[in-house]
Amino acid sequence: MKIAFDIGGVLSKYKSMRTLLDSLDYAGEDIYIITDMHNKEEILEQLNANDILIHPRNVYSADYTKYGEAAKAILLRDLGIDIFFDDFIGYLFWDASWGPAPVRCLLMPDPLQPYWSDDWKVQDNLDFGRRRYYKEN
Repeated sequence: MKIAFDIGGVLSKYKSMRTLLDSLDYAGEDIYIITDMHNKEEILEQLNANDILIHPRNVYSADYTKYGEAAKAILLRDLGIDIFFDDFIGYLFWDASWGPAPVRCLLMPDPLQPYWSDDWKVQDNLDFGRRRYYKEN
C-alpha cells in the first residue's frame, strides 16, 4: 500500500503522525512525502533533521504554481497513492474522471497547538510555514 504524508501541520505538528509513519514504514508499507514547500533538497534536509528517513525517490513537492489546489491530487493520481494525510482541505480535491479516489484524511487544524511541535527541528535557513496559529498571553 502507498501511504503519503504532508509535512507542515501534519508531521511537523503532531508527533502521533510521525509515530504512525514510523509504524507503517516498519510494517513494510510504501511511504511517501507530498508537500508544497520548497525544493526537494530543502525538504530532504528538513526530514533528515527530524529523523524521518524516507528514500528521496518517495519525496515530492507539489507544483502549486502550475496546478493550484489540484497540485497534490495530481501527484496522488500519478503515484497511485492509496491513503493521504493533509491538514488543508483544498489539497484533498479529487476529479472523479480520474477514477476511484484514494482515501484522503483531513487533520483538522488545532489552533491551540503550535504549527511546529516543540520537538520539531527547523533549520535557520528554512521556513516551512507558520510558527503558531495562537499565542497565549
